[in-house]
Amino acid sequence: MKTSSKSGINGWSPAWIQVGTDYVAVLAWSPDATIVAAGYADGSLRLLESAAGTCLWQCEAHLSGIASLAWSPDGQFLLSGGQDGIIRRWQARNGQAAGQYDGLGHWVEHLAWSPDGCCWAASAGRVVQVWRADGERLWHGPQQASTVTGLAWLADSQHLLTAAYGGICLYRVGDHQTTLHYDRKGSFLSLAVSPDGCHVAGGCQDASMMVCNLETGERLTMSGYPGKITRLAWDDTSRYLASSGAHQVVVWDFSGKGPKDSSPLILDRHVDRISDLAFRPGLPQLASVGLDGLLILWQLPTIRIIRLHSAPHSLSCLAWHPQGQTLAVGTADGEVRLLPVPISP
Repeated sequence: MKTSSKSGINGWSPAWIQVGTDYVAVLAWSPDATIVAAGYADGSLRLLESAAGTCLWQCEAHLSGIASLAWSPDGQFLLSGGQDGIIRRWQARNGQAAGQYDGLGHWVEHLAWSPDGCCWAASAGRVVQVWRADGERLWHGPQQASTVTGLAWLADSQHLLTAAYGGICLYRVGDHQTTLHYDRKGSFLSLAVSPDGCHVAGGCQDASMMVCNLETGERLTMSGYPGKITRLAWDDTSRYLASSGAHQVVVWDFSGKGPKDSSPLILDRHVDRISDLAFRPGLPQLASVGLDGLLILWQLPTIRIIRLHSAPHSLSCLAWHPQGQTLAVGTADGEVRLLPVPISP
């Protein structure tokens, strides 16, 4: 295994800091990169202008914490899912409510618009539902074996992948039978589909990861992690898959013959659990944030640390500017920080 060094570190200061009301649970950029939406653990929602951090509008969106956010591809609407079991649709520019939908009494943990923008999916408890863009319910999926812990569309906007206890399922929206079922004993905690649509990865509670080839059906199991896999991220070329459940990031290389019988890259600098990670659009660079208050930007495949930012509180989530120019980071004490990221470190 290749392990990172601790050299080559540069200082990294935020362009602005916006202080909110509570733990920042989720961040989401608008498609045109002019707005950062922030959902908080007290149920409040803020839309921040990305250039200076000015709050465009805010509201008490949910009676309890916000668990998920999703922008429509055209940027007109923002969905929020709450621990109160409600999904709300907002007109993004003025904050007017445009719809309310029932999550069947369970936390709405995952929201996802279809790539073509014609419909959107939500998971709450053991159920996945799909609505048309205008708010008409299109599909109520079959009940899963446990709480749905991952949800992702395929590029055709017709198929959905879900993760729950017992495996990963592929559905054609409108059908109640699975198109494919990658069964595996135990609980899945995370799900990520490669941008090229060839692979789906699932992180498991037993400190392992399963990766399935959607074209051939081949499966790989990566084991030996120090903790259960709660975070997964692909780079936009589908070469790298980053995974974490503890203080290290483990990265697998899918180029050439793929990761079978090979060793991963180990990114080891955090001293506490990693709370979120994501690849920079257009470049082989990975950002990770942790409970230790560190934000680290890693260069692959050298795994050199090219930027490091230290906050006084735990970091909870991150989201890249759609073109990778800046990085929004949330903190456990309610701050949203925006950090510029030069193309050439």
